[in-house]
Amino acid sequence: MASLPNTTQPSDLPLGHGVRLITSNEHGIVALDKPAGVMSHPNEAADIKRALLQADYDYDKEVFTWKIGDVEHRAWLINRLDSPTSGVILLALNEEITTTIKLMFSTHKVNKIYYALVKHVPTKPAGTWSDQLKKNVYRGKKFIKGGQLIPAKTRYQLVKTPTGGFPIALLRLMPLTGRTHQLRVQCQNHRHPIVGDRTYGSFSFNKEVVIETGERRMMLHSGETSMRYAFKGKMHVFKAVSELPESFATVMRFRPGLHAGKATVSSATKSPASRSTLAGRRFRR
Repeated sequence: MASLPNTTQPSDLPLGHGVRLITSNEHGIVALDKPAGVMSHPNEAADIKRALLQADYDYDKEVFTWKIGDVEHRAWLINRLDSPTSGVILLALNEEITTTIKLMFSTHKVNKIYYALVKHVPTKPAGTWSDQLKKNVYRGKKFIKGGQLIPAKTRYQLVKTPTGGFPIALLRLMPLTGRTHQLRVQCQNHRHPIVGDRTYGSFSFNKEVVIETGERRMMLHSGETSMRYAFKGKMHVFKAVSELPESFATVMRFRPGLHAGKATVSSATKSPASRSTLAGRRFRR
């Protein structure tokens, strides 16, 4: 199949720190693997070093721009991930495919699978969460916090839960709508805050996880994005997969007294009472 005439190729992308190419196709769709802590785009010039691409970004047009020699290159951001979230994120290398794929996202025709480590084990191994989330709105010049309710829907499946470790579960989350912080808010609403979430999480439990394992990141990962899309009169399939980061396994395999994690606070620095009771105690529920 002949390639479309994209001026910019995946190899031209000025990838940010730790960002890697997962896959791309002849139409100009590019899937990148974003580490936790990397911004989907810079909000100001000082953020470029922390962003997905080391390039200028037009917030209104949602496009990165940079030069290689005298040639200007562009890459359009298709979707966003919160900075603490890792995994699959999409770019496009021409405006035509950008319009097509953004329409797929806006009409909820893109299949997205996330993985989250959450506190507590669901009573049902699978189900659907349907909620009304609060959205901030402007009415005229007046800002109203939580002034609008919008529907949010997510399917979940229990993947795994440890025995004898933290009271946590690994969930597979499949959002059917695309709201800001949807998964994080819905997990909190249903008493399953995401481990490491500093906004919607359980702060005391997050602290325990850091002490015992050294893992500070939010345990939410974009594991897979796939779609069937029409382009140039034909149907096509695109799929990108990102493996679960090792940090998830570190928290899952922790057992009191076995030192399976990478604790930043060693047993020698803990109080005598903490050391003597650690092996036998249960964590906060």
